[in-house]
Amino acid sequence: MLLSILVAVANRPELRDELADQLTADGHDVHQAHHSRHAAALLAGRHIDVLILGALEHPAAAPALLRELRAGTLDPRAWPELPTITLAPLVSAGELDALRAYEAGSDHHLPAGAGYLHQRAVLEAVARRSRGATRRVHRVGAIEVDTAAREVRVAGTRVELSAMEFSLLTTLASDPRRVFTKDELLRDVWGFRAPGRTRPVDSHACRLRRKLSEHGAQAVVNVWGVGYRFSDVEPPRP
Repeated sequence: MLLSILVAVANRPELRDELADQLTADGHDVHQAHHSRHAAALLAGRHIDVLILGALEHPAAAPALLRELRAGTLDPRAWPELPTITLAPLVSAGELDALRAYEAGSDHHLPAGAGYLHQRAVLEAVARRSRGATRRVHRVGAIEVDTAAREVRVAGTRVELSAMEFSLLTTLASDPRRVFTKDELLRDVWGFRAPGRTRPVDSHACRLRRKLSEHGAQAVVNVWGVGYRFSDVEPPRP
């Protein structure tokens, strides 16, 4: 199970770098943040599967960031239910640190000195538990796909899509790093079992790409000879 992981640690750069190197060696897509603003920007602008959160620029910064994330006030594009592992500071107050982390919204708190094998086991367990949860809102970059309300917004602006365009976008957004073949999309979106009828995929993808690009989001990428994937390219800032 390969993941997109954000490691946000400020006070122990050697721990952050070592953890990022180990996770990258295991095949994960790893982002690093050195302070709260950097972490908040990555949480809003990237598809993140798990947040690993250590101490940031001051003792209250990491708990505050996590509380804002859980409350949905950090950024409308950040996923409030994001699985989060917190790391105890080097000089730990033990149970009190763990209590504060869980009160802020941590899913699992790792004690100081936990080795990489322990960290990896916790990461896999947290990711496995969250994978079965229904994620009703997909947020990738500036694009938000609300499957319950059947709404799509780009940087907060609603985009009107047809039923098939919405289904195509929802499928692509469900796994932004994956390239969906045209035959897979025919099966999953249109319900066609026989391969080869790719014209509906191409025509709907073209219209979907045009509608999103009107709002500055280059979201639907044609992978020549294979199919389509979802991009997390941000729209230009006004």
